[in-house]
Amino acid sequence: MRINNISPLSDLKAELKPLFSNEYMLAFFKKFCDIIKSRMWGCKTGKNARYNAEDFLRIFFFSEITGRSIESASEKLNRYFLSKKRGKRKKYADGRNKRDIPHQTGVNKFLRGIGLKKAKRILRECLDNQLKEALKLGLISKSVNVLIDFTEHDYYGKRNDKMIKRTNQGKGTKNMRQYLGFSILSRGIHLYAGLEHFAKKQAKVPIILKFLQHLINLEFEIKFVLMDREFYNAELIKNIKAIKADVLIPNRSSPKIKQIFEDYIRRTGNRVRRYTFSTGHRKQLRFSQILYLILQAKKGHSLLGIKQEFQKGKLALNDAMKLIYAIMTTQKPKSKPSSWPSRTSNFYKKRWFIETGFSDLNRMGRRWKSRYDNTRYLDLFVRMLLYNSWKINRTFLEKHQKKGHKSQKWTLQDNQDALVETFLEA
Repeated sequence: MRINNISPLSDLKAELKPLFSNEYMLAFFKKFCDIIKSRMWGCKTGKNARYNAEDFLRIFFFSEITGRSIESASEKLNRYFLSKKRGKRKKYADGRNKRDIPHQTGVNKFLRGIGLKKAKRILRECLDNQLKEALKLGLISKSVNVLIDFTEHDYYGKRNDKMIKRTNQGKGTKNMRQYLGFSILSRGIHLYAGLEHFAKKQAKVPIILKFLQHLINLEFEIKFVLMDREFYNAELIKNIKAIKADVLIPNRSSPKIKQIFEDYIRRTGNRVRRYTFSTGHRKQLRFSQILYLILQAKKGHSLLGIKQEFQKGKLALNDAMKLIYAIMTTQKPKSKPSSWPSRTSNFYKKRWFIETGFSDLNRMGRRWKSRYDNTRYLDLFVRMLLYNSWKINRTFLEKHQKKGHKSQKWTLQDNQDALVETFLEA
């Protein structure tokens, strides 16, 4: 394997190359190895074992960076390092050549030895280190916004337990794993901060509150929590407000909400309405929270235009109501009520960062079909580390570029290529 002379790092000016040194670019890999080795103390290797934990992890990381299977990554690395050595390759009695790099079977066996619970602890520590590094570099502030969403990944095994769910959108399968992802948004940079493998009928409120408390323990201040309709829950919103954070979430359709839409279209109601959100009467524990409902027109329409079309008889009431949606927030309206609704609604659109982030994670490499929950989880969280590495490197580069010089675009593929280069050089 040869490293191309034309690379993302060679495109950078000489004064910027130190920012992408081996120590910095692969810092998360070193942290990753140290944390895993510290938690694998119970897995002892034989006295005459040729490979250690870092050898297996090196192949796993290389497969993630290049987007190849572990088998392909193992063979390529083996050929690359053998090409650097002089002399003839040693052969065993059965005709096999001696390897410098572990085979895929050894890597897979090692990864399966990391249980799901242990993998979650490792992920938490690795992502915490990245967040602290971004804070130390001044790329993010202690005031952060939290984005929460689900992501689904196809499962191709034959299991039927609480960790596997049914799906109608799988490619060649009717089963899938579901994950609850957490990310932060601060100073325009989006970084992943957590991942939870979600089981059937598992309560999401305690998991979300536990994660938010973890961010607070890291001395972060949570400003907003942005969620989708899947998290429409009075208990959750009440508890988030209790930790002095605000919520932004779209409403669900109900007779009361429809009446608010109708009043606004008929010009008998305001764009911002106070709304009391509470649990159902059948619940043993009742939760209630005061929210503010902000009406917003769908893309391509305006609230004033919808009103005018209805008044002129060009638009029926039901059709007009379908062109309106509402964002709910626990934040009180600001002093300028004319601009506050638009600014708040536009800020909620930043929730799409976590959606596009999941798309970036999926296009980093090949589709994994592992039947083991822990290996699939490890695959996902390493992609999160790589995604965060890209965001940190890009923002760091933009921050340190000289004024007046042409900006250097740093894409996800540039980051992956640079990591391969520094990985092999290291």
